[in-house]
Amino acid sequence: MDDDGKIQYLKADFYENNGSSMNEPLIESSIDHLHSCYDSSTWSVMGKGVRTDLPSMTYCRAPGSTEGIGFIENVMEHIAKAVNKDPIEVRLKNMSQENNPMAEMINDIKKSSNYDERKKYIENFNKLNRWKKRGMTLVPMTYPFPFWGNFSAIVSIYAKDGSVSVAHGGIECGQGINTKVAQVSAHILGIPLEMVSIKPSNTLTAPNGMVTGGSIASEACCYAAMMCCRELLKRMEPYKKDPKEQTWAQLVQASSGNLVELCATYMFTPKDEVKPYNIWGVTVTEVEVDILTGQYQDCNITYDLQVLRVDIIEDAGKSLSPEVDIGQVEGAFVMGLGYWLQEQLVYNEDTGELLTNRTWNIVDDTQKRAHFLCSCGLGTLKILSDEFGARDLSEIPFVELIDRLTTRFAPRPNKTVQYHLFTRQRQQIWESIDAFDTDP
Repeated sequence: MDDDGKIQYLKADFYENNGSSMNEPLIESSIDHLHSCYDSSTWSVMGKGVRTDLPSMTYCRAPGSTEGIGFIENVMEHIAKAVNKDPIEVRLKNMSQENNPMAEMINDIKKSSNYDERKKYIENFNKLNRWKKRGMTLVPMTYPFPFWGNFSAIVSIYAKDGSVSVAHGGIECGQGINTKVAQVSAHILGIPLEMVSIKPSNTLTAPNGMVTGGSIASEACCYAAMMCCRELLKRMEPYKKDPKEQTWAQLVQASSGNLVELCATYMFTPKDEVKPYNIWGVTVTEVEVDILTGQYQDCNITYDLQVLRVDIIEDAGKSLSPEVDIGQVEGAFVMGLGYWLQEQLVYNEDTGELLTNRTWNIVDDTQKRAHFLCSCGLGTLKILSDEFGARDLSEIPFVELIDRLTTRFAPRPNKTVQYHLFTRQRQQIWESIDAFDTDP
């Protein structure tokens, strides 16, 4: 790297702990996401999956991508300390210039979060307080979003009242896929949302479907439902009259009376007229560390970490359902609190028994930690997205946000840097206690 922190050459090697069996290793995903929003033209990245004596690992939210982006953000923080530069400046120096709106997003969030004013306040706070220290940082992210797999949908219209039923190949697991599919169907058909009902997914209406993962299911199922609705409108077109003279129910009844099939199916695949795109996000997080008390230990010192404020701008395009998407972003952040700060598998060294296997022996204080100010905004960048201009957000916020906590705290100067990317609490506290190290 040069004196400004611009990476001249990067050679990165990492190992992925797959446990006792190579259960769907995610090396490729980690490498793809490690590049994030940075210029990686001079990087050489190599990952290797290793087998260990731990139980076989499996997927959770944003597998592989989480660790990849966490990896490179730690590199950026380390460089900033090494060259004694603002971490934001280092990130901007290494930013990719190809269709990258990140510089604009960083300026936007610095203004909306009052970043510069708060940074000065934090510096003064740390001078006046010996046992409580605060830290704040801004971190960007790019999530490459490809299309893969197949997802089916079936839409049926009932002649009696014009109501609509939709079944699709995705699984509702809290990401709001049913809400979005219903909204898209109602929008295309031009009917009230309450006339659309979502039926349970099954292998009769959606056989040979792809797994609901990688954030793709919501967008793919919405696309499939949209194509079904367009086909149905095409079939009913010959019987359509002036809307002032004909209600939706009357159009359906007229079509049914002429033996029009009011059931349509469609299967989304990457062969459709869709293109992969990138999703961007940027976050400012402020935390406070109590030097005297707490739950998190490192180097035989106990610290308490409190999240005070979070500001987020997430690129959602023209959101299909803003309330759902904001819930995804905020929920991902809180889930990330547990991932980075609490969840650690602890085994009995003699027997190999998992000791942290239930709430009785894991102290879950996520509810206490969730009492912070969170300001979430959905961006509307005019760059390639889906048919409606929307972008998927199911896994992306988790990747974008959880890694922010690990970069709140850069390594202390003149200290040996040890990174433990995939464990519980190792990297949390250094930036906030830099001032403590220099206190008299």
